[in-house]
Amino acid sequence: MHYHLERTLLVALAAATLACGSDPAATTGGTDASDTSTATDGTAADATADATADAVKDDAAGADTATSDVGSCSVQSSSEVGVVVTQRGLVRGKQDGNSMAWLGIPFAAPPVGDLRWRAPQPHTCWSGIRDALAFGAKCPQLDGKTGQPEGDENCLTLNVFAPIGAFKKPLPVLVFIHGGGNVQGSAAETVLGGRPMYGGQHLAETGPAVVVTVQYRLGPLGWLALPELTAEGAAKSGNYGLKDQLAALQWVQANIGGFGGDPKEVLVFGESAGAVNTCALVASPAAKGLFRAALMESGACVQPKQEGAESAHAARVAQGSCAKAADRLACLRALPAAKLLAELGGSIGIGEAGFTPDPGKYGPVVDGALLPLSPLDALKAGKANPVAFAVGCNSEELAKLLVVTVATEAELQAALAAGFGTLGGDALAKVQAMYAAGKYPTPQDALVAAYSDVRFVCPTRSIARAAVQGGNPNVWRYYFTRQAPSAKGPVAAAHGIELLYVFGSIGDILGYKPAAADVALSTSVMGYWARLAGLGNPNGGGAPEWPTYTAAGDPFLQLGDTVAAGSGVRTAECDLWASLIPGY
Repeated sequence: MHYHLERTLLVALAAATLACGSDPAATTGGTDASDTSTATDGTAADATADATADAVKDDAAGADTATSDVGSCSVQSSSEVGVVVTQRGLVRGKQDGNSMAWLGIPFAAPPVGDLRWRAPQPHTCWSGIRDALAFGAKCPQLDGKTGQPEGDENCLTLNVFAPIGAFKKPLPVLVFIHGGGNVQGSAAETVLGGRPMYGGQHLAETGPAVVVTVQYRLGPLGWLALPELTAEGAAKSGNYGLKDQLAALQWVQANIGGFGGDPKEVLVFGESAGAVNTCALVASPAAKGLFRAALMESGACVQPKQEGAESAHAARVAQGSCAKAADRLACLRALPAAKLLAELGGSIGIGEAGFTPDPGKYGPVVDGALLPLSPLDALKAGKANPVAFAVGCNSEELAKLLVVTVATEAELQAALAAGFGTLGGDALAKVQAMYAAGKYPTPQDALVAAYSDVRFVCPTRSIARAAVQGGNPNVWRYYFTRQAPSAKGPVAAAHGIELLYVFGSIGDILGYKPAAADVALSTSVMGYWARLAGLGNPNGGGAPEWPTYTAAGDPFLQLGDTVAAGSGVRTAECDLWASLIPGY
C-alpha cells in the first residue's frame, strides 16, 4: 500500500460522508459533495503559518502588564483577552465559535542543523506577545497527492482549544496524536471547505474540555535508527517522534493551567499511527505521570527491536548519496529535508498482511530505554503505566484501503491465498472457509472483513486482553459500526471515519448537513472521550453504560446506529486468527 493512502482516505472519507443525503447542487459550483478531488489538505493553512510562525508582536497598547519569572524566561502577564502566559512567553489566540483557539505554539526548538536526530530541546524565550493565530507548518513529508516533498523542519508546534465561559474548576485535557503511518499527516488536516478535521472547537465545547493537537517529526526525520546515532551519545537512536510527543505532554503539564485545563486530568489519544504511538507512550517509563488515561483508535501495540530497525535503515542509507561519505551521519545531517525524504522514504502498509512488526517501517522501536519492552508485552507483564485505558476500531477498517478488488468466489479465494498463503496450506484452508463469499453480501466484503479482522479487529481484542492480564482494572473496548446514509449508499465504517465524530467535524463539511443520528452519535462519542479524561472512566452523564473489559466476556460499547453495550466482537473469526498467529 502506497504511503499516502491513509491521509488521502481521511480527506476522501470527509468528502464521501458529505454525500449522506446532501444535495450535490448545494456545494460550491454544483460539484458532487462526494467528489474527493475537491478536498483540501491544509496547504493553505501551512502557507499562512509559514508567514507568521516566527512573528513576535509587541504587547497591545494600553494593556496592563507585570513581569514574573516563568521557568528560565522572564515573561510578562497581560490583561488582554485571549492572551495566555506560557513558560516561553505570551501567546495570543482567537475566538472560534464559543471557543478560543491558540494555534502553532512551539513546544520545542526547531530540530534543525545539529538538532536533527536529537531529543527535542527547549524553545527560546520570546518577548512581547506571540500571535498564535494559524497552524504551524506540517513536518516534512511527501505529499499524498503529488509525491512531492512538503513541510518544514521547524514544525514542533501544538494547538490548544478551550471553551469560553466560567467553569467551577479546571477542565479535563484531551491531547490528540494524528495518524499517517508515522510518515505523513499533520494536526492541520481539513475537511472539504477548509475547516480543520482535528479542530478542537466542538470537542472543547461539548466536553467541556481543553483540547490539544500535536505535531511530531515524521519518516526518517522522526524515526531513523542508525548505529552512528546510537554511538554519538547515551541516547538510543530512533524514537525521536516519540520524544517529541513526550515533550508536548511535558509542555501540557507545565502550561495547560493557563488555558483553563487541569494537568491532573489528561487523556492522550491517537488514531492509526497516533494510536500506535499512544500505546508506546503507555508502555514508556518516561511518560509516567504525564497523563491519567489513554485511548487508542485503530492502532497496534507490537513494535520491532532497535537492532532490526538500525539494520533495515542502514541498508536504506547505503543506497543513498551519503553511502560512501567519510562521516555518514554528518552527511545525512547536511542533506536538505526534501532529498532525505526522496532517498529514505517510508510506507504505511495498512492493507498488507504482515504478521510480525516490520523493522524497516518508521515508528517506535524497542530500544531498552524509552521502550524497554514491546508495548503489548509491557501491558501483559503489568509494566505499562497504570492509566485508564480504552481501545477500539471500526468494523470495516480496510473498506477504502485495499488495492485488490474481487468480484467472484474464485477471485476472492485467489486473493486470500496471495495474502495469507505463508500461513501454510491447512491454515489457509481455514481462512478461506471462514471468509467464503457466501457468508457476506459480496466477495469484496469478505475480503475486506478478512483484512480488517487480521489487521485491526482481532489485535484490538488482544490489546484489551493484554491490559487486563497485566492487572489493569480500568480497561474499555469500543467497536464503531455506523454507516452514515449517503446519496451513493451507506458510507463504510472504514479506517479513520470515526474521527469525524470524535471531533464533531462531520458537521463542518462544505454543503453537508449530517443526519440527526450522526450528530447524536458524535455528541455521545465526545462525551465518552471527555469523561475518560476528567473522571478516568468514560461513564456518566446519563449515557449508556460502557462495560469494563474482561477477557471472558469480551464486552464492548458499540458506536453505531445506536449506542449500546455488547459482548463478543467477531469471536469466531478472532479465535481462528489466534489459533493461527501467535499474539492474536
